[in-house]
Amino acid sequence: MKVVNRGDPYAAEVAATVSSVMAELGHTHPYRLVWQSKVGPLPWLGPQTDEVIEGLVKRGKKNLLLVPIAFTSDHIETLFELDIEYATELANKVGVENIRRAAAMNSNKIFIQGLADIVKAHLDDGKVSSTQLSLRCPLCVNSTCAQTRQFIQGQQSALDRLRSSAV
Repeated sequence: MKVVNRGDPYAAEVAATVSSVMAELGHTHPYRLVWQSKVGPLPWLGPQTDEVIEGLVKRGKKNLLLVPIAFTSDHIETLFELDIEYATELANKVGVENIRRAAAMNSNKIFIQGLADIVKAHLDDGKVSSTQLSLRCPLCVNSTCAQTRQFIQGQQSALDRLRSSAV
C-alpha cells in the first residue's frame, strides 16, 4: 500500500479497465474488483480474492468466474495462486460448486495485433515516451524510478537524430 499511497496509478488503472470492460458488456453480470498476491507483512489492496470467495459462498454464490484482468499472460499468480490455491484448494474447503478462471490473452492473435498497433502508433508519433510516463508518483521516493524516467526522456534527442537521418 505504500506505493499506492504515494500516488502509483496501478489500482486506479485496473479499476478503470474493469469499469470499461463491464460497460462494454452492458453490465450483464454482477462483479467485484478484488486483489490477490499480498506478500509479506505490509498491507495490500483489498478486498483479497480468498476472502471474497469465502464471503460469496457464505451468501449462497457458489458459481464463480475469476478474471485476472491485470495480467496479459499466464504466470505463477494465475497458474498456481488462482488455479490451485483458490479454484481448487479454497473452493473445495468452502463449498464452491463451480469456479473457473478466464484465460489470459497470452499469444491470442487479436491481442498481439492490438499490441502491434499500439507500438506502431507510438513509433509513428515520434515521441520516445508518452507524457504520462514522465510523471512520477507524487510522493515517490524511489531514486531508480526517477533515474529511469530521466534516462527515457533523455532519449528524445537521439530518436530525433535517427528520424532526421532516415529522411
